[in-house]
Amino acid sequence: MYNDHLEITNPGALHFGITPEKLTRPHESRPWNPIIANVFYRAGIIERWGSGTLNILDWCTENRNPTPEWSEQTGSVYVSFLPALTAIRQVPGEDAPQVTPHVEPQVTPQLETHVEMKMWRLLTVMKDAEDRNTLQRRLGLKARKNFRLLYLAPALSNGLIEMTLPEKPRSRNQRYRLTPKGKAWMKEYQKDKKG
Repeated sequence: MYNDHLEITNPGALHFGITPEKLTRPHESRPWNPIIANVFYRAGIIERWGSGTLNILDWCTENRNPTPEWSEQTGSVYVSFLPALTAIRQVPGEDAPQVTPHVEPQVTPQLETHVEMKMWRLLTVMKDAEDRNTLQRRLGLKARKNFRLLYLAPALSNGLIEMTLPEKPRSRNQRYRLTPKGKAWMKEYQKDKKG
């Protein structure tokens, strides 16, 4: 557990052609040990093959958490989760989102401010529709995973930025732009910082 995210590590690499990208959509499940997997299935621990990561995505959506990110590094598989935020500073004239974390202590004022600061930094470097590499370079960040989890995902999930190709989230032509909500939030946030 970190101050701003939860990371779960599983030793061992993905196998049988599975990639982190494939985990986010329906995929074939081929366990290393079918006998043990079958025992889990018969005991009701597994609902159906290949559904675990899709259930995780559904639960995150229901809880208003940003989409988790799977990655594979040095023989281990990682999945990182960001907390569901309580409403970010409200834009005047807009209803506050009804977001309540399951466990209140997960989202402290310090964490909320920390996430808001990262979103603020991202929004200040956006000039037009920008690609991921340009934004990352302007922020002086090298780690793609951290940029996605700590900057891009919170701004997207809070509706402050949007994809230019939402139907193709992983397209190499993907760009990100400020939304009207993002522009209004920036003005309000700047006002609060000055006050």
